[in-house]
Amino acid sequence: MPAHYALSDAAIVLVTIFAGNALWRNGRHLPAFAMACFGVAAFIGVVRFGAGLQDALAALHGGASQLLGLAGAVAILSSYLFRPADRHIISIIALTLCAATAIFLFAQPLLGPVFLLALVIVFFASIVRPGPSGRTWLVPIGCAVMLANTLFIRRAAWLDEAVAWHIYHVLIALALAALAKGLMSTERGRTDPASVYARRNGL
Repeated sequence: MPAHYALSDAAIVLVTIFAGNALWRNGRHLPAFAMACFGVAAFIGVVRFGAGLQDALAALHGGASQLLGLAGAVAILSSYLFRPADRHIISIIALTLCAATAIFLFAQPLLGPVFLLALVIVFFASIVRPGPSGRTWLVPIGCAVMLANTLFIRRAAWLDEAVAWHIYHVLIALALAALAKGLMSTERGRTDPASVYARRNGL
């Protein structure tokens, strides 16, 4: 597989760096963790193809994509199911990683179905129970893009392998950007001086 395969993985890395940082500063820690999961898996892909380690890192890249992709989807779902206090974030992240690792190690046939199910639940939850964002409509759109991408583009026989690879990864980057924007809270995490002053003074 040629080095240009790293380019679309790099798009995911860039999106997740900016989106994850913005979400974390906004107080949306579980979605920020989800961005980190997708970003780490994509970064392994960048190293794999960019450094010419296609065979050496093939198993690591594939495994990380499956495990961290599932953990990321479950983390986004958890942000809708639990709305946890900050003190519970580490526990939920640890449980998410443990559950994803257990499925990866002992029930691999369930990886795909659980990933898709998490996205479907987030799709409906974001409509029924929208978050504190002015752009909540972006969340179901991001989920729909991710679902369609996984089902119809990932291994599309009607597309050239390289074309399918790049379309798949670019769509993941766009879906993650939409999810991040839609999950961004307008109620907390704003750190500009005016917002800090307003919160401190009850304005």
